[in-house]
Amino acid sequence: MTGKSPTPFTIDIPQGELDAIMAKVRAYEWHEMPEIAPGGDRWAYGADMEYMRELCSYWTETFDWRAAEKKLNAFPQFHAEVDGLKVHFIHVKGSGSNPETLLLTHGWPGSVFEFHEAIEPLTNPEKFGGRAEDGVNLVIPSLPGYGFSGKPKKPMGPRGTAALWDKLMREVLGYETYIAQGGDWGSVVTGWLGYEHGVDKKGGCKAIHVNMNGLRPPVLPETEEEVAWTNAAAAAFAFDGAYLQIQMTKPQTLSYAMMDSPVGAAAWIVEKFHSWSDRRNGDVPGHLENAFSKDAMLTGIMIYLVTRSFNTAIWFYRGMMEEGGTNMAPGTKVEVPTGMAKFPQEAQAYCIGPRSYMEKGFNIVHWSELERGGHFAAWETGRLFADEVMSFVKKIKG
Repeated sequence: MTGKSPTPFTIDIPQGELDAIMAKVRAYEWHEMPEIAPGGDRWAYGADMEYMRELCSYWTETFDWRAAEKKLNAFPQFHAEVDGLKVHFIHVKGSGSNPETLLLTHGWPGSVFEFHEAIEPLTNPEKFGGRAEDGVNLVIPSLPGYGFSGKPKKPMGPRGTAALWDKLMREVLGYETYIAQGGDWGSVVTGWLGYEHGVDKKGGCKAIHVNMNGLRPPVLPETEEEVAWTNAAAAAFAFDGAYLQIQMTKPQTLSYAMMDSPVGAAAWIVEKFHSWSDRRNGDVPGHLENAFSKDAMLTGIMIYLVTRSFNTAIWFYRGMMEEGGTNMAPGTKVEVPTGMAKFPQEAQAYCIGPRSYMEKGFNIVHWSELERGGHFAAWETGRLFADEVMSFVKKIKG
């Protein structure tokens, strides 16, 4: 056994801490924003101040953390010690008589809350027109340094987290085998699970499903389509990757501002919600709230604030760099069965590449191209995401 048995956990933030956050939001001193021509892109320079003012007014006057807290506590949560680190996770048993077990991993700037709308369709599909026999066990942990998980003493990245998750699943929770799924950092953690912790005689990760280009194949692009995708991703990253560069190299410097200012942290996060989500369908095409409600965004932001984890969350980027990056070794690939889901509005810098290229690094047995959704696939699409993942689980189960 690598740690103590899990203990139940309930979120209950002291009112004084909530009051202190709200006081800082109310006291924020607004500043200048570049003039935008009528009809121009108000997000071109970063988070739109007009929208941030609107969001902060809603935050202080309408948003109800206690209602959000009740929603977060709706599913069983636990803490377990794994290799000396406290790991927070949601654990819901499926309705099936012999259920598969599915490990879902979130990314940045997300949290376990991303998966809330997908939990019941996966664990109790009979409530949504499916078969009870297909219900899966779900384990949804908070990444190290994120949310209600413990804070490592130094940066930990996705490769180390994969090893931690494998111990959580096999040694703490007693799941001999499991399927892993993830997007954003979750796709990298999931890739490492398939690559280094694939099922063996003692158990392990039996299959993976990802919705972002995470762990990278150890080969260069060859076809015209592969080269075009690589060039487009590189151009997008050059324009939009400054956040990653600073979080990967000097996260501590950024933390001084973000840990002190709830509005600053919110703007840093909301800009990514806007840039990476599918905002096409709604009364106002392109509006952020076509993808997320104010309550949903503020719940996600507040998780960082009430746990004071903005700083240790972005350490994850430095941890990735110190681990050596996200590339597989030459001549190797992920051998376990792999599913890939391409959501149409995934950020160009992180979208899954052509199948011909991805097959050079993964044993792909399932490939889907969805009609809606962006980077935060589970959060944005809920049931659609759940149905996609369930179709993969059924294929693996046979």
